[in-house]
Amino acid sequence: MSHQPDHAIENGKRFRLKAKAHPEPISRETPRFHFFLIDTGWNGPVSKVLRSQLPLFHHYNPQDPLYLLTHEQSARILRNAPEHIGLDPIVVVFDLLRPGDADGVEKYRGFRLNLGLIKNPEQALQRLQHFLRFVAINRTSQCIECEVKRELHKEGLGNMVKILREASEASIEML
Repeated sequence: MSHQPDHAIENGKRFRLKAKAHPEPISRETPRFHFFLIDTGWNGPVSKVLRSQLPLFHHYNPQDPLYLLTHEQSARILRNAPEHIGLDPIVVVFDLLRPGDADGVEKYRGFRLNLGLIKNPEQALQRLQHFLRFVAINRTSQCIECEVKRELHKEGLGNMVKILREASEASIEML
């Protein structure tokens, strides 16, 4: 688990995320995601709840790195994506598996949970639990974007979890 900020950026190297095809079936143990926590501290009570759950976060996803961005790194990302200001803490999930030729998934990069929309820490904890359950259940899906859309439709969480459809490599490099 990576509880420190991204070391590659600190060493002056570019941190590149690139999805790739996976030739074999995906198992529950296959590394699939990179998790990023963006948190400027706007929503202190929710930030505290989220940070208290990081050991469990890692327990459920030991094969996937979790990057905790500093307040400065988080602010820099939000400065470059001002439409997300006030939505943090945000858990960004970058999917390392490139989807096949399914319709509409060619620009898919992953998804995020905007916990800053929730003011009540107990409700934020419930959303985080639901989010981690969703990732655990669907981590072997060939089309996790389809699963996200199905879940959004089922739960009506359109403003909570959003598909990262138009992410360019440049915006992902910010992380």
